[in-house]
Amino acid sequence: MRIISSCAAALLAVTALVGCTPDADTASEKSSSLASGTFPVTLTHASGTTTLKAQPRRIVVLDMAALDTIDAIGAGDAVVGTITDSLPDWLSDDKGVDYSTTTSVGTLKEPDVEAIAALQPDLVVVASRSASYAESFSQKWPTIDTTVSWEKDGDYTEQARSQVKLLGQATGHETEAARAIKTIDATVKRYTDTARDRGSAAVVMVSGSELSLHGARSRWAPLFDVFGFTPVELSSQGADEGHKGQKISFETLADLDPEWIFVVDRDAAIGQGNSGTSAKQVMANDLVASTRAARNDHIVYLDSQRWYVVMTGATNYVAELNEVGRALK
Repeated sequence: MRIISSCAAALLAVTALVGCTPDADTASEKSSSLASGTFPVTLTHASGTTTLKAQPRRIVVLDMAALDTIDAIGAGDAVVGTITDSLPDWLSDDKGVDYSTTTSVGTLKEPDVEAIAALQPDLVVVASRSASYAESFSQKWPTIDTTVSWEKDGDYTEQARSQVKLLGQATGHETEAARAIKTIDATVKRYTDTARDRGSAAVVMVSGSELSLHGARSRWAPLFDVFGFTPVELSSQGADEGHKGQKISFETLADLDPEWIFVVDRDAAIGQGNSGTSAKQVMANDLVASTRAARNDHIVYLDSQRWYVVMTGATNYVAELNEVGRALK
């Protein structure tokens, strides 16, 4: 397993019916057969309550943040199925479990129910993109929902932490999850308010040739909640910034004139980066060049897999914070 290098909802609270957390080795040295928790365990999650009678041995994971965490805390050997066409690079290489070799179970938004059933899972993990299946899946298999919401200002990091805790309890790797949370806490502390005096920031997602603006209530919340950037705002804010944001023109972006621009290439994130124009090419125009961000070399192209596809996760969340931290140096 990979060594922990780094994170859900405010609703997530975990209550063990019987629990213990003996000393354990590092996550990279653990396998799913060496648990630090005791079962049965009852878990309260975003879609309800689930009781696991025994440590899961056949896990289907329908969310990349959950898979990132399960891998990081040493439970990846129990994963028998996942969304193989959405795997981030670090979960489909030879540095640990290569999840591209596991059974494919559909897409992030449309799981393949028959493929899941054939695997006879003893735990299914859903999250925001697949949360609508939680109720029906729970009638067939033990199911937990690790959805992270961005509806409440300043709560994103706490939800990321809770997501890790929940998965540690669910897989019996509580000790390893606690270590991962400590890493998250230390990283957040390192970067808290380090951009408070850096001025305004706009998060711009590029999809094809279109732009959308995202603020503090979005998957990019750490830029504002942790680092302390001031979000640029339009006169009217959308109710769900995190999903689609607000479509804007290059003229609007120039008028907003942010001191920093963080760019996410959606096409690259969903595997269409080779079929069209890159975000850098789209942003290469006079209107963008006129902004304070461009003039001061403060346009940052974020890792689209991490920020758009995965979002949270034990190692991923820390990697996101470190990416922004490097940009500020």
